[in-house]
Amino acid sequence: MSINNKALSTYRLLKATAEVAEQSLEGRIQHYRAHLKTDEKELRTYTQKAAADLLGCNNRTLKRRHDQGDFDHLHIQKGANGHYAYTLANIFSMADILGVAADQRKSTDKLQVIVINSLKGGCGKTTSLVNIAAALATTNIKRYRIGIIDLDPQGSSSSFFPANDPEPITVGDLMRDCIELDQDESWSDVVTNAFKETHIPNIRVLPSGMDDFYFEHETATELKESSSYDQTRHYHKLLERVITPVESQFDIILIDTAPSLNFMFYNALMASTAMLIPVHPEAVDFDANNKYLKRLGEIYHTVAALGHEGWDFMQFLVTNYVKGNHSQRDIVKDVRSAFGRQVMSYPINHSSAITASSSSFNTIFDQKTSDSLASRESLVKSQENIKDVVDELEMLIRSNWLSTQSSLGQ
Repeated sequence: MSINNKALSTYRLLKATAEVAEQSLEGRIQHYRAHLKTDEKELRTYTQKAAADLLGCNNRTLKRRHDQGDFDHLHIQKGANGHYAYTLANIFSMADILGVAADQRKSTDKLQVIVINSLKGGCGKTTSLVNIAAALATTNIKRYRIGIIDLDPQGSSSSFFPANDPEPITVGDLMRDCIELDQDESWSDVVTNAFKETHIPNIRVLPSGMDDFYFEHETATELKESSSYDQTRHYHKLLERVITPVESQFDIILIDTAPSLNFMFYNALMASTAMLIPVHPEAVDFDANNKYLKRLGEIYHTVAALGHEGWDFMQFLVTNYVKGNHSQRDIVKDVRSAFGRQVMSYPINHSSAITASSSSFNTIFDQKTSDSLASRESLVKSQENIKDVVDELEMLIRSNWLSTQSSLGQ
């Protein structure tokens, strides 16, 4: 098949554009690493008061245990001011020493798999996900085991938790079944290792990559060559090949999705126990969201017919809300009027701290107040705001765990 001159020129233009994009991306990565001053991303440290607050004790208790040498083997560093600078890993180890038990799900509690999705781009989906994950992991002593699955081949959420491996196994690799097992290696081993540890001790991330786009093409080809769902299981691959093999290793999994209706999204639906839908309170965004919701029932019917057991909850989360903006306030009123209790009580407010943190691929809980490009007041307010959102989400999650229901019924 011949290519005409105009098409050839277009191809060359795109190739040149790709080279510029690659150079720009490499420049961003170098800038990002220079900003961190290390190739190893580190979580902020905690003061003794902050550590005591997390542990549910007071400074005097921590000082006494330090004096007794109970924490000596933890090798806790001191800051430039001579005061202790605790890492989250230090605090978790101290909790074990102090007898503060982890409050993770019990064997009778289902793994919560929460899909964060909207077909409207720019609604704060990824930013919300990574900050919610960080808040769940760092603002309490419960030590939830949190997984993030980046189901968007552009890898936006993966960028906040960069892997040291230059060519990590991606979610698409696992779903496409293109990995050969080594001798004595199990599939569970492969999936376990694919979930990469991050700078936050209790968060692991399964990254995505641009080659994951091939999943759509290969699935379409597979469907063309097969007439039986029992052969393809094309909507069950995320659940069966990725989540089920490591189900016992997590309490909560958050799934980031692309703003498109594709096979990846149907896989997310099939694996999900709940859905969180970000809503940006602008007229165009709200209208686009309503058009999506008109079709969501029909979309869900497909996976329901294949055995999905239904969601524990579906909530709307207002994002990037500007206090004092009368237009946005009216739209939020409309959202609450239309969807009632399905709307989260707290919106995620517009904040310069979130914008500044995201520009360097950090969550607001990674940021030291001294390093933040935003003001200390903005950072603290934003952290408190996300914590309010997460407290409500945590309540929804735990209300669907049998162990919590049993304790409430006693």
